[in-house]
Amino acid sequence: MIFGLFLNNYHLRSQTSKEAEIYNWFDKNIGIESLDIKNGAAHLNFDNTVENQNRYYFTENFRKGTLRYNNQNYYDVLLKYDIYKDDLVLNPYDEANTTKINLIKDNVENFSINNEKFINLKVLNPSFFKGGFYEEVLINSTSALYIKYFKEKKKDQKEESNLIQYIPRYEFVLLKDSKYYLINGKKEIIALFPESKRKINDYYFMNKSLKKENPALFIKNLVKYINN
Repeated sequence: MIFGLFLNNYHLRSQTSKEAEIYNWFDKNIGIESLDIKNGAAHLNFDNTVENQNRYYFTENFRKGTLRYNNQNYYDVLLKYDIYKDDLVLNPYDEANTTKINLIKDNVENFSINNEKFINLKVLNPSFFKGGFYEEVLINSTSALYIKYFKEKKKDQKEESNLIQYIPRYEFVLLKDSKYYLINGKKEIIALFPESKRKINDYYFMNKSLKKENPALFIKNLVKYINN
């Protein structure tokens, strides 16, 4: 049975790899000008920021990723995620090219960068949630955590400085029993998992430094810990 499961897993990975090769060959041979993803507004960024700060998720450099756009899969495309504007940015040619395109958001179903999957949560009510792209962390067959990364812009506090600061912010949404809940605070989490109140309090007490240094990882680990 174990050997059979290994073969099935290997077969699925082989299928995915083969599919990526086919799509890449097709995209390369028909030319970027014919691809649907070339449509979109130019991405412009004239920020003069404080050192080591930018408006992007993870890095301001383009990284190879995957994309589901207008019902079409794309592999090994150069992407970066502008979390200040909530725009997915594409370099449609190569890393040396300066052309950058903001993909049409409504056409983006999901994308992956650095093995992290983001989906377009169009179902969320904008009066209660920020909406747009969220990292998806599957917990079990009925639950998932969605993390909204965004940044707030403000000017540097130094006198006569025109530099911009970007302050990281987060929104955490839990899908539980087919409903979406904001869980930006401990009280909201305990209200959803009252039977785990002691575990939640212990986790907060033991992971104070992680909560401060990496809020997203803190919540990821907490939700997994509760559901373990």
